Amino acid sequence: MLKINYSKSFDKNAYYKYISTKKIDIDICKKKNSKCIEKDGKKVYEKRIQLKNIKFGKNQKTVSIEKLFELYKTNKIGDFDIIFQNISFKCLTIGNFRTLQKIKNQIGKKDNKYIKFIFNYTDLQTNKIKPFFEENFQTRTCYFCNIHFVNEYKIDEKNYQNEFTLDHFYDKATYPYLGLSLYNLIPSCYTCNSKLKKNEEFKNLAPSSQKYDFETKVKFKLFLDDSCKNLHIKSKDDIDIALKENYSNQYDKYIEVFKLNERYKVHKDIVFKMIQNAELYPESRLRELQDLTGLPFQQIKKDIFNLIDENEDLSKQPFSKLIKDISEELKLI
Repeated sequence: MLKINYSKSFDKNAYYKYISTKKIDIDICKKKNSKCIEKDGKKVYEKRIQLKNIKFGKNQKTVSIEKLFELYKTNKIGDFDIIFQNISFKCLTIGNFRTLQKIKNQIGKKDNKYIKFIFNYTDLQTNKIKPFFEENFQTRTCYFCNIHFVNEYKIDEKNYQNEFTLDHFYDKATYPYLGLSLYNLIPSCYTCNSKLKKNEEFKNLAPSSQKYDFETKVKFKLFLDDSCKNLHIKSKDDIDIALKENYSNQYDKYIEVFKLNERYKVHKDIVFKMIQNAELYPESRLRELQDLTGLPFQQIKKDIFNLIDENEDLSKQPFSKLIKDISEELKLI
């Protein structure tokens, strides 16, 4: 439910360079084994490329993934020249989400062994993509739910371990040419990625999309039992919280697929604690604490209610959107 801005998070060109230098071992068949075709009234031999095992590291028999992509287009291997036409490898890897949508609409679903070989995410996951995110992207919480920490941690001088998965917003099996696309990769928790989302698609609703505005359109709302008056609440069972969208129902399916309402109801104690503190610490009490401690009023208020700063990155702390929305409803900010 949080927005990603890859352009501000790191130099996205670094991702392109990082991925494009991946090496693939290939073998260009000799002329006698090539297919003879007619071209402009002359007999010519079409070069055939035989795929071998993927290699990582320096090897004289290998070419970069970008080089092989261009080689396929030039030699019309697997109809690459028709499928990708004026689409470059760089555009595929770091084009923004709107660009990926245009490419997806142009190409559609493809079950092509050459495409799957070049854009094979599984082979790159451990060796390239995960290390890049660990080193360059400070992932803290799931961008789909903001419930779970998914941060990486250092296990020794050279190695890291992580708790995040990278969801392919557009399924890599259906759209293999988007398997390595930066804006198609969403850092997420295992629950959201593997158990809930699966192959669901949502128009313009990727957290990496420019049009993604879950934060402004959808808010947590507080509902109180009829017996509750003036926030005198005895139990968390007397309250309820739900995500409500203003002016449209664009995010209804998104909320349903990720079971956000059901999952957040388990954590009503966070809201209950905020309401208790609101009753225990009215403004007059906060002013007394200010006089006693000499600390700024807003700092005391922030510490007691665990408030989120207006411009703070919500992805850094679990439940940050919940806290921010309920704080606004309780008029704490």
